[in-house]
Amino acid sequence: MLFGAGMCRFWFDISLRIRHNVIVNTKNGFTLIELMLVMGIVMILSVVGIGTYMQATVKSRDTQRKSDLNQLSKAVEAFYNDVGRYPISDSQSKMYCVSKSGSTVTNTSCGSKLYALVDGTNIEYITIPSDPTVDRKYIYVSDGQTYAIYSSLENVNDKDLLKDGSGKVIADPWTVSCAIYGTVPCNYKITETGLIKSL
Repeated sequence: MLFGAGMCRFWFDISLRIRHNVIVNTKNGFTLIELMLVMGIVMILSVVGIGTYMQATVKSRDTQRKSDLNQLSKAVEAFYNDVGRYPISDSQSKMYCVSKSGSTVTNTSCGSKLYALVDGTNIEYITIPSDPTVDRKYIYVSDGQTYAIYSSLENVNDKDLLKDGSGKVIADPWTVSCAIYGTVPCNYKITETGLIKSL
């Protein structure tokens, strides 16, 4: 009997250990289905997050473009108040500043700063901004009496883009390219009268 009762106790202890190990192992690990489900959720959240990030980046660059053109427009207006005309441009949209001594006026390339040298006084208006991306540029066109500053916004749903009668955005309203290389149509324009929202 002792042998029989001891044997039962032995098998009972082994069965408890086996059950304990099985329970412990299932509580410490994940099944393949659980791992795949978590990976799927992480991938979906990543795709949504990347899309949202990219859209926010585009809107941020467009906001920078609008701000740059507004600041440049204010500087050009201040130049007009001091000199009596807007800075002229060439066919490459290079802006020309002015050196004025008495009645002698000399146009010089502005380089990176808009300035006027009037009777020995150097007036610096603004560091000429550049587009936040490397493949686009701002276009400045002026004959001295009027001016236009162009940019290309990336967000095709921007409220300031030119729209036709049916409310659709006009992709290339002025046939001016804002690309450094290739063609990127300018779709945003500021003139001496302000932002242009209609043709």
